[in-house]
Amino acid sequence: MPDGRSCTGLSTLTAVEPGELRLPLSGWLLRIARGSADRPALEVHSPAGLIDVSVVGTLSVSPLRGGRHSGRAARCWSLAWGQLPPDADVVEVFFRGWRRSLSVQAYTVADAFWVAEVGDRFRSVTCSAGTTRTTGRVVKEPRPRGS
Repeated sequence: MPDGRSCTGLSTLTAVEPGELRLPLSGWLLRIARGSADRPALEVHSPAGLIDVSVVGTLSVSPLRGGRHSGRAARCWSLAWGQLPPDADVVEVFFRGWRRSLSVQAYTVADAFWVAEVGDRFRSVTCSAGTTRTTGRVVKEPRPRGS
């Protein structure tokens, strides 16, 4: 059972430029772009560079695209992101750790994607959206370039 419940996984997102959002805890950047056939796309950028690109597809939806955490940094955080399945408009995200877990409602991005960020380090994440439930590992963020 989750230790805590949050109304939203994010306190506030900062708009950097039109189509760009900065995550408040990790500082990662989300870019809303266009894929082939003018389909919405989400780019996920860390300080190390581009981590993931997800383009809305009709054949196969990957509701959980990735999960990262800050490692043993002084400021701990975990985040997960993915694509909204066709039968869902809300995503519940369950972060699980060594001794605790946390449930949050994800933030919807561009009506096609979702992101959730919390202020602690977790090992796995499960997202529930519509009839879909997917679990994945939350791995340490990549090192920034040049370090």
